[in-house]
Amino acid sequence: MTAESILLELREVSITYDAGSPSVRRALRAVNLRVGTGDRVGLMGRAGSGKTTLLHVLAGLRTPDSGKLLGKEKLLPSLVFQFPEHQLFAETVALDVAYGLRAHGVPQEAVRSRVETALLDVGLEPAEFASRAPFHLSGGEKRRVALAGALAQRRGIVLFDEPTLGLDFDGITRLSAILERMHESGTAYWLASHDADFVAATCSQLVVLDAGSVAFQGPADDFWSEPGLADACGVRLPREAALARVLERCGVEGLPARPDVHRIAEALLALWQKPKTPGGT
Repeated sequence: MTAESILLELREVSITYDAGSPSVRRALRAVNLRVGTGDRVGLMGRAGSGKTTLLHVLAGLRTPDSGKLLGKEKLLPSLVFQFPEHQLFAETVALDVAYGLRAHGVPQEAVRSRVETALLDVGLEPAEFASRAPFHLSGGEKRRVALAGALAQRRGIVLFDEPTLGLDFDGITRLSAILERMHESGTAYWLASHDADFVAATCSQLVVLDAGSVAFQGPADDFWSEPGLADACGVRLPREAALARVLERCGVEGLPARPDVHRIAEALLALWQKPKTPGGT
């Protein structure tokens, strides 16, 4: 990662909750991380490992007890919280999506254009939804409104905290498409999630936390190929990676860390065609 591509940087960041009490907990321990242009990063780890705290530090919502958050001037990420539908508060969908834009002095005509584009991006037709009260929408529609609010900001980084919680298959598919468009536009995203299948499908890099420390940082497939490390960090393997490990134990060779169905079929066919040893089965 070049100096020009670094958007945010954590240097020796530590955070402690309930310091001086019997329930004291180190949420982050001397964390060093960089957020770069075009990042597609999955943030993983067991519950309580520090994922949400890390996102709050990156978003500027929590000041480190020690260490520093460094970033380019005026760069502020958008943060989509867990169950973002609880963030809605305005009288109409359009006003809710536009709130952050108005607060930062974006001209009215640009606000209108950004709101309409963001609603279309999340699959909500502006003519149908812009004037409706967000509190009367379905749970899935509320989530899309909250996401539209983040997209309308058009910031260089968007942070997601457990974005697939409560979503059905259609909602997850739509979210994956939104992330793909964000990547194509050059927007970096980091998402904290326990959903290994979703992370594997949408993230090229992983940061894995264990008890507030960085246990792994690097290409996602490097981590998926180390099931022992995943187990130690409380991270479930995506289905393809878990199946690959089972097939390897059954004698299937040459599979990548996360093979697709065609690669698995080819490997099984190769095993079937392999000459049998005398007395073999």
